Amino acid sequence: MRNILFILLIFGLTSCQSKKAAHLNTVLLQAERTVFNIMAGKNGPNEKKLECIINGDFKCALQAIDDKEQAFNKVINEINTVETNDIEYGNDLKKAAISYYDTVKQVEISERQEIALQQLSQDKTNKEEVRDSAMAKQLQLMNKKSEMRKLINKKETKLAEIQKQFNSVNHLN
Repeated sequence: MRNILFILLIFGLTSCQSKKAAHLNTVLLQAERTVFNIMAGKNGPNEKKLECIINGDFKCALQAIDDKEQAFNKVINEINTVETNDIEYGNDLKKAAISYYDTVKQVEISERQEIALQQLSQDKTNKEEVRDSAMAKQLQLMNKKSEMRKLINKKETKLAEIQKQFNSVNHLN
């Protein structure tokens, strides 16, 4: 009788871990969909920002970037609230996902600087040297963003590797 109870207890504990792993996986899949909608979704913050820039409404574009930042913060906070202590590779996966999404967020919100520089470079009331300086700073910012995108690619690769290990040990494939 004791052996049966012990086996049921062990089975119950392992099934709880599996449910926790599945929950973390679900949260990460939802985060991926949400970020896709932020970046490319119809009526998403990125689309709104582009429309504002096309219309020359820089204040509106900055508000759209604020909205984008809040959406990323929400995604990161949702991932951060998932309990991962009892899940194999759970903490590693959670940290990698947060690091990845935070880096993507940093690149996306750096657009604030781009917009400010764009305003300076397009404002005909500014002296030519101010406009030229703004354009030079835009080039520097683009180079910095290029480096950040390389970092994003590294973090994305690391996240995918950890996700693969996580899925394997937690039987989620």
